[in-house]
Amino acid sequence: MRTSLLRVTAGFAATLAACDQTPPLAREAKKIELVSGMQRDLLQSVEAEKSAVLAITDEESTTFANESKRASGEVERARLELHRLIELDGRPSELSKLAEFDVAWSDLQAVDAKLLTLAVANTNLKASRLHSGDCALAVDQLVDALQAVEAATTDPKVLRELSAASVSALKIQALLPTHIKSPDDAEMSRLEEQMHALGKTVELAFATAKKNAPGAARARAAEGWEAWARYQHLVAEVVRLSRLNTNVTSFDISVHEKRKVTVAALNALAALLTEVQNVPRPAR
Repeated sequence: MRTSLLRVTAGFAATLAACDQTPPLAREAKKIELVSGMQRDLLQSVEAEKSAVLAITDEESTTFANESKRASGEVERARLELHRLIELDGRPSELSKLAEFDVAWSDLQAVDAKLLTLAVANTNLKASRLHSGDCALAVDQLVDALQAVEAATTDPKVLRELSAASVSALKIQALLPTHIKSPDDAEMSRLEEQMHALGKTVELAFATAKKNAPGAARARAAEGWEAWARYQHLVAEVVRLSRLNTNVTSFDISVHEKRKVTVAALNALAALLTEVQNVPRPAR
């Protein structure tokens, strides 16, 4: 059965080849050209993908991601043309090497689809910008408000708790960069627990000030409570973006998973090129 199938396949390939008007020697040269171009475009796609992962703006990430997709599209176009030529000749060794590349290429495309989507999201970069921008401004306003309450009271208990609240707010701000950079869900959870506990210190200070501080200090405490609410909202958004971890994840995929499938695809192309180059040259 297998022998019969091979004969039918060979016969079909011979029929296709007879219908093709391209001279055999020109067809072999075209195969070499296509595989060489695929190697070049695959490397260009990988280089653009790395740039998309490392870019520091959404615009740059999108530009490089599109460049990577364009180069991959050229690889795919050449792959389809190469299939046509190799199937025309019907050489089992070439068909086998092409099939091996097809598998590696499919794996690489699957990784790229996931990787480039993550790379352009830039959630860790957005979290970092929010932390150093609006968050930093909000925590400064919060600390200023706490100090204003301190200046309006002489109660030792209130002063101690307000001072502790200022320190706690600044500690929360200091913990956020570690959260943004962390690839570990458990570590992020521990940091969030620490920030939650520090937040309780801030809330306790405001509760004490509202209850025990003189009238002028209570008015200041109300303003400070609003500043705290704004800061909490910003911290929650930083944590949300950080939890998505698209930059951290895309970098990890690029360094490990993408590298593995890229090597496999390049090795398969190299083997295919060797196979194409080593076939006996047909007569003119």
